[in-house]
Amino acid sequence: MQVLGTKTKPVVDAASKAQPARRAWLWRLVARVGLGVTALVTLVTIANWLWLLSGSNKWELKTDKDGVQVYTMKTPGSAVLKVRGVKRFPEFSLSNHIAPLLDESIQNPTDCAKWVTGCLGYRILKHWDAQTQRNTTLWTVSLFPPFAPREMLLQGQLHQEPQTHVVTLENIAVPNALPPDDCCVRLEHLHNIWRYTPLSDGLIEVEVTYDLDMGGAFPQLLQNLHAPDIVYELLSTDIPKLLRQPRYRNAHLAFLAEGPGPVPAKP
Repeated sequence: MQVLGTKTKPVVDAASKAQPARRAWLWRLVARVGLGVTALVTLVTIANWLWLLSGSNKWELKTDKDGVQVYTMKTPGSAVLKVRGVKRFPEFSLSNHIAPLLDESIQNPTDCAKWVTGCLGYRILKHWDAQTQRNTTLWTVSLFPPFAPREMLLQGQLHQEPQTHVVTLENIAVPNALPPDDCCVRLEHLHNIWRYTPLSDGLIEVEVTYDLDMGGAFPQLLQNLHAPDIVYELLSTDIPKLLRQPRYRNAHLAFLAEGPGPVPAKP
């Protein structure tokens, strides 16, 4: 019964009243997230573009400690940061340094992991040729998730200068030497150079130039950040430890001339 002088107010469902407000809030959130993502992508794109255009094309000293000098070089137009490391070794001969190139036992996964972190396998596709001083090898290396393992199909080329006895070893990617394998991403660009210079005081100056692209959408920034440390650890710790093994320490390669000076005439 309705009392005179009063009006009945309609009952409003609170949930139905809140739905439009909730939808509006969600749309504002989506719009803000979308703007944030767009801004982030734009900033990353601009940063990558600026990085690509940057570079002095000159070697710049990055680290100098424990007898190891590490340099970096950025070339305009390239996203890859080249790294060069230099160290003088008092205890190893040229044969000691080059002996691992001829060591076929590294095909054992346990041994190859001592040379390359994360090594899953190492295969010799073309054995060392004394005439051409060349071989072809395949390294398979694991990466952290979600990145697939990498294959490094490499041609190794050795050369010794007749007058100075400087030995140069180049490892160059030859990705088309074998059909691709679905297991891995094969590196398209790798050109690492090792140079061994015998000095008059008996030391061997080792210089390594590290120039590779991991490919497969691997973050180039991450590679550029870690490459100088990798080269430093290689020269300061990894190489001395490995070359002190008897199989390398006692090696003598007849095709190499030890020490500075002209190469002896071949019989």
